[in-house]
Amino acid sequence: MVLVGRRGWKNKAILGSIRRSPLLQSLVEEHTHLPDAAVARLLAGACASLYPSFAEGFGLPVAEALALGVPVLCSDLPALREVGREAPEYLDPEDLTGWEDAILDYARKRSPRRQAQLTRLAAWRAPSWEEHFRKLQPLIDAALPEVARRQRA
Repeated sequence: MVLVGRRGWKNKAILGSIRRSPLLQSLVEEHTHLPDAAVARLLAGACASLYPSFAEGFGLPVAEALALGVPVLCSDLPALREVGREAPEYLDPEDLTGWEDAILDYARKRSPRRQAQLTRLAAWRAPSWEEHFRKLQPLIDAALPEVARRQRA
């Protein structure tokens, strides 16, 4: 397993488990500052990209993996569902058994779960700026009268 990127929120328990276990240390490597091309090479060879997050603003790593055709196991968060839509497999970030089962399954050569996601992934399209602003514009329009009212007050 390869950990890529900066360490996120609520990571102490996981990192502590890795530090205390010689077996995990031999199976896990961490890279905190890789160039984009190196990350793309790692993703291209992955059985899946794992994104166990507790809070998200957008979920760019999910979009990047899906754009490369790599299956994604990620937390069931609204922002990740907005980016990943129907393609990823969504898991509760605190369901350790669920994550373990999914990871072991996706690591198998002929994983039906992984194959099902690859089928869904074929229909996935990256979010576009046009789509984003089509959703955002009504919120902006609704907020403008309130902003104007507050400025007059």
